Amino acid sequence: MSGQVQTLTSASGLLSLLDEEERELQYYGLTQLEAVADVFWTEISDSITKIEVLYEDESFEHRKLAGLVASKIYFHLGEFDDALNFALGAGDLFRLEDTSAYVQTVVNHAIDKYIELRSDEAEVDGRLETVVERMVERCFEAKDYAQVVGLSIEARRLDILERALASGDTKSLLAYVQRDCIDLIGSVKVQRQVQELVVKVLMQLEEPDYEAICAGLSKLSSAETTAGILRHLAEGDEAKVLSAYQIAFDLNASASQEFTKAVAAALEPREDGMAEGGGAALGRIRAILGGGETLRLHLEFLFRNNRTDMRILNHTCKLLDSRHSLAHSAVSLANAFMHAGTTVDSFLRDNLEWLSRASNWSKFTATAALGVIHRGHVRHGFRLLQPYLPEGASVSPYSEGGALFALGLIHASHGTDRVVAYLRDALVQFAGAAGEVVQHGACLGLGAAALGAGGADVAQALLGVLYADSAVAGEAAALGLGLALMGSNDARALDEMLAYARETEHEKIIRALAVGVGLVAFGRKQDADALVARLLQADDALLRLGAVHALAMAYCGTGDNGAIRRLLHLAVSDVKDDVRRAAVAGLGFVMLRSPEHVPRMVELLSQSFNPHVRAGAALALGIACAGSGAAAAVAILEPLARDAVDFVVEAAVIALAFVLIQQNDAYDPKVADVRKRFAALIDAKHGEGVTKFGAAVAQGIIDAGGRNVTIALASADGQLDMAACAGMLLFTQFWYWFPLAHFLALAFKPTALIAVTRDLRLPSLDAVCVARRSLFAYPAALEPPTAAAPAKIATAVLSTTARARRGAKKGEDAMDVEPAKPVESMDVDEGSDAKALLRKGRKVAESPFAVANMTRVLPYQERFVKWPAGSRYVPVKQGAVSGVLVVRDTMPEKPEEFIASSLDDDLDDEEEAPAAGADVPLPPPEPFEYPFDGDRQA
Repeated sequence: MSGQVQTLTSASGLLSLLDEEERELQYYGLTQLEAVADVFWTEISDSITKIEVLYEDESFEHRKLAGLVASKIYFHLGEFDDALNFALGAGDLFRLEDTSAYVQTVVNHAIDKYIELRSDEAEVDGRLETVVERMVERCFEAKDYAQVVGLSIEARRLDILERALASGDTKSLLAYVQRDCIDLIGSVKVQRQVQELVVKVLMQLEEPDYEAICAGLSKLSSAETTAGILRHLAEGDEAKVLSAYQIAFDLNASASQEFTKAVAAALEPREDGMAEGGGAALGRIRAILGGGETLRLHLEFLFRNNRTDMRILNHTCKLLDSRHSLAHSAVSLANAFMHAGTTVDSFLRDNLEWLSRASNWSKFTATAALGVIHRGHVRHGFRLLQPYLPEGASVSPYSEGGALFALGLIHASHGTDRVVAYLRDALVQFAGAAGEVVQHGACLGLGAAALGAGGADVAQALLGVLYADSAVAGEAAALGLGLALMGSNDARALDEMLAYARETEHEKIIRALAVGVGLVAFGRKQDADALVARLLQADDALLRLGAVHALAMAYCGTGDNGAIRRLLHLAVSDVKDDVRRAAVAGLGFVMLRSPEHVPRMVELLSQSFNPHVRAGAALALGIACAGSGAAAAVAILEPLARDAVDFVVEAAVIALAFVLIQQNDAYDPKVADVRKRFAALIDAKHGEGVTKFGAAVAQGIIDAGGRNVTIALASADGQLDMAACAGMLLFTQFWYWFPLAHFLALAFKPTALIAVTRDLRLPSLDAVCVARRSLFAYPAALEPPTAAAPAKIATAVLSTTARARRGAKKGEDAMDVEPAKPVESMDVDEGSDAKALLRKGRKVAESPFAVANMTRVLPYQERFVKWPAGSRYVPVKQGAVSGVLVVRDTMPEKPEEFIASSLDDDLDDEEEAPAAGADVPLPPPEPFEYPFDGDRQA
């Protein structure tokens, strides 16, 4: 046949056979045309109607062949829909086993069409479904189960998915679905159905993976079932009890506050008083789920390992003029970030004169910084803030409002009933224009404390403040409402928020409602599309800003192409600069799970003529690449840090701090240059105030938490962290309101190895890091300035004196001089390989070093950390080397050594003087009053 095709120069003769009346001649013509279609398709396309007539003639016996020929011609014409339709009509003649470009393209288009119809819940052609099922069967025969899993999820064929999970390596396929598939499903309804199927299959395994089951149940908000599993484990042997503890720690790290509270409530002792097993274990599980144990361990780690370089902070404070509100707020934020979670407020105590210069909202920001510094210190939260909390009538509204905000930050995502009730009551107590500043702080604090778990009473209290139409209090109420209802997609609340946004005349309230709407739509994906479309049709640019925030939050971490396309369209087409900047920054939220693609996506936007777009590109890089040290991101941000526009430089240096947090000079030489750039911007005599503000805040971020935290918007197992995402979104609003920058503390995550035993105590143990210690060392402290010695002035030499000296030199060279003896070298241990390598000038790789419990383990260090063979303590969670890990003692007969706590665990009992030589526990910080004029009256 190939020889015949080579001899043919035209298909006109074959096409003429189609005009014959005899069916056999028409059949022969179609057979020959099918063979030469790839060569003469251009000529055959002119007579495509003849082929279609034969296909539509039901009396024609070989109409399927006509459909195949027509399909091939339309394929070459690029009309893939028509090519697919005629291929379906070809039936069995369309051979799926063929590997030609034609078959592969039509099959791919058939699968895409099938997925599209299934997603739209439209009627599917039976022939199309047959083709897809034939392809699925081929994948089963080839044991390519991963392909089947992907296709079944996209096509919403749960029957095929269940069959694939049962046919292959069930455990690995389940891990693949949970890790890489579920979170990318656009429909929340389908996502839930897939998650239910995964949990069902996990429970059917001979050895159920309770950790994976509970992780899936948390996504389904199935608190009762989760509590039942934890109760079952708590009543089992030691291995099951330890597993229950680890599951509780993981749930506290990744699940919502509402879910963990519900699980803890379901584990409460029975009302009938009947005895139940695992009482002590259940008590510890409830404590872990409440978050108190994790917060205690994080506080211990951050205080014990605090490496804040006070010289940097003091030098910045000295250079910036604290009489200006912008400079004072910058230092307050830098101090808060550097000491976040460490409970160390020595800078405030040592700089009372600087502190006394704060006024109005600078005072509010400085007081709220205590909430960041003491974040997680929930047991002593009220005691720490007692001197500043309002008592009766408001005396100093700015410090009192800041204290209420600080109280919410301390209890962020862990708000107890007492804290929530206290903040809610403050809204009522200080109602009216005179108390709007106090209400502002109470609303922000209430939103933080009740984040994602606000009930109807919290929502009503915040709506009451909102409807008072106070610009100051209403702005915070809108933000607090979004935080309290985050991720709920509450239709009634959304309607009320949008209705009020159209009624009020306060721009601050409308902008805050736009952010609040985005928070309510968090993680809702396609369910939020109607809300986004509704907001995009608005003439008010602030409502379109709400559409941007809703898109970014609804599709956060999904990498959804539709969301990216819409954000890019808004970034280049909207007439409002604020909308364009927010749209570009929103790309960072959508792409945070695939940060490697963000630099290429925003590279052109970073070169835009519009400075707001350039600033948004910088923020997008910082959000998506936070803590990664990505060289591609740094390469784009460095030119932006030298931009001619001040707010572009501000965004770029903050984004650089995001990217390079916890990086050192040994791992990335760029870190030293970036730190010098921050210092240079602050030191510039004629620099813009905005750039100085950004550089000071960046210094605080890059050294956040005593250099022991990173910025992470997802947990270690890839689950989005609701509080962290909310904190990052609200931080980006510092553009309009500086105090909102404090919310960034919600995105800080300690990077530590924290191992606990069954009694939740800290054993003395070591892991091993098989890499150079210098790669993971803390940055060197800033050296104090030294007085430079006066330069020695060179002595003038006359030309006649120089000629005389040259003559004397020649005379000495002619004399016989005994050669000098070589200086004896230092003694070197020849047996040392390291020293031998040093003599050869080679770089020496240091030997492995021990990583003790309660020490820092950086994210990029984890792959080098191993548990030594024969170790006494073995983690329950296999392969994990960071975070809070429950360990099993393999040598219980031997005495244990524990790490003494540096924190005071007792709130009520009086402290006793420590014995000589004993470790001195850290007492709660002593209260002190800010030296604000007029704060208190005698």
